[in-house]
Amino acid sequence: MTVRPPRTFRKEDDRDPLSAALEQEILNEKASTLSRLTVKLEKALSDLKTAESTADLPQEDRERLVAVAGEALWHVVTQRELCGLRQHKAFNDFLAVPREVRLRMGPARLSGKISQ
Repeated sequence: MTVRPPRTFRKEDDRDPLSAALEQEILNEKASTLSRLTVKLEKALSDLKTAESTADLPQEDRERLVAVAGEALWHVVTQRELCGLRQHKAFNDFLAVPREVRLRMGPARLSGKISQ
């Protein structure tokens, strides 16, 4: 049986260089994915805001845009948690995510196809 010291007591120099490179690559991918998902969320929120500024927006179209933004928010929150970012209120406030979108966060249940 082998006993390894906890990670907190290990020095950074003790790591295998290949493991360190792999960990760095994983962190880069997490950050890159978070960035891409945040851009999609910003676009969904922008589309919703633009559509709401038009006078003749059918309720069906508005519901679809809110659902798309809610799903995009769900993806971002999930990725933020994978990156270790657990506090979302400041992030949502910074992006001015509407309360309705926050409440609809999750998979979109739409009858038609979504073109993104």
